[in-house]
Amino acid sequence: MKKTEQIWRAEQYMKEVHQHDVSGHDVAHVYRVVSLALYLADQEEKTVDCHVIHLVALLHDTVDEKLFIEHDAIEKLQRFLIEIELTHAEIEDLLHIIQYMSYRGGRNNHVALSFEGQIVRDADRLDALGAIGIARTFQYAGHSGEAMWTGDATFEQLEYASDSDIHALSPSAIQHFYEKLFKLRDLMHTESGRALAEQRHQFMKQFVETFMTEWNFDKSQLDKK
Repeated sequence: MKKTEQIWRAEQYMKEVHQHDVSGHDVAHVYRVVSLALYLADQEEKTVDCHVIHLVALLHDTVDEKLFIEHDAIEKLQRFLIEIELTHAEIEDLLHIIQYMSYRGGRNNHVALSFEGQIVRDADRLDALGAIGIARTFQYAGHSGEAMWTGDATFEQLEYASDSDIHALSPSAIQHFYEKLFKLRDLMHTESGRALAEQRHQFMKQFVETFMTEWNFDKSQLDKK
């Protein structure tokens, strides 16, 4: 099967899987990751396999444990990759990247990926940052029945909180920034990914600081009296 046909088939497979998603892992998210991944690949001086990058970016969330029964989703994806006539070695490479590129509470950070995998990992993490990252965080919190924020800490207190203190907080959108999102900037593999991550990281910091000022508005006013 031609590579263009493989990409088209993978795109249709992805759309079928994600067409009804309301958690922030929707078709639009996947297309952004594809665009980011191909952009990052274009910035690199190394020779990379853009076909692998394109396929992985399209299919990266089709086995996400937050969305599906992982074992069943992997088996379904494996059957699809056989259908589009990838070799056994190609399938093994793609599945390794897809299974280990996500953050998963930091558990996958030590897992080595091919350079193509690193590029898609950077792209996926970039879409968790910046304005889109903020929007997706609150979308997922609402989808999961979590609050925007439940604590009474100030922005300054959160900035200096330990990981154990953050983990002890009730799940919320704001907690997620400290539990995961603010850590992603320092985990980027590519130089171009790091540059984009820095911009998006600073935007999120400003947002959370403003959010916490507004959240604690009554308390801050009373403290001034």
